[in-house]
Amino acid sequence: MCETLIADGFASGLSEKLAGYVIKCLAVGGGFLVGYFVGGAVAWALDRWVFAHKAPVQLKKLCSFLCGLVLAIIVALIVFGDGGGGLLGGGGAPGDGKGTPAPEDKGKQQPTPPVPPQDDPKIVLPKVEPKPSDPKPTPGDVRVAILSGADVRDGKFYVLDSEATPKTFDELKKAITDRRANTKIELTLVFRFAKDPLSNSHPEMKRLSAWVQESKLRFRYE
Repeated sequence: MCETLIADGFASGLSEKLAGYVIKCLAVGGGFLVGYFVGGAVAWALDRWVFAHKAPVQLKKLCSFLCGLVLAIIVALIVFGDGGGGLLGGGGAPGDGKGTPAPEDKGKQQPTPPVPPQDDPKIVLPKVEPKPSDPKPTPGDVRVAILSGADVRDGKFYVLDSEATPKTFDELKKAITDRRANTKIELTLVFRFAKDPLSNSHPEMKRLSAWVQESKLRFRYE
């Protein structure tokens, strides 16, 4: 039974190829006939309007034959060439470039494309908070950094503006007083802690707070 099926399949494929070949040959023959009659019509028109019926009959037949031969060759190139398989021979259509799976792959499970992290509902991305911009300095701001811990040496708790050398309370007080006397703009002390903040009960913070209130200086903390 298996041999019978193989023989039938082989015969079916051979008959399809033979039928396609016959159709191609008929197309070539039809092209020759069309070219022959078209060439004859052209030769007749030229003989009547150009040569005044003086062209020999053999020349008109040769013109018809050559036209039929040229058209037959063109048809043969089309049907028997690379582009003829899909025209009459039942060749496969070109791929559409979209990755269509082959028939033998239709039963297989196609791999799932990876999902981008931002589109995967199972992945929760951390929310990125915008970094707050530094407040814009206002005229009269005097920045004072308050040190603590091991950064304090010889009682120097304060760094004025961008100076490299820390100051003691008395040095800070003198620098602020001199700057206040040499400017017409009202000063505002902008305090910030370099590292760990000092508590309000710290002696240095008590002395600083008492002097700011006594001098009626404006101040704020960053």
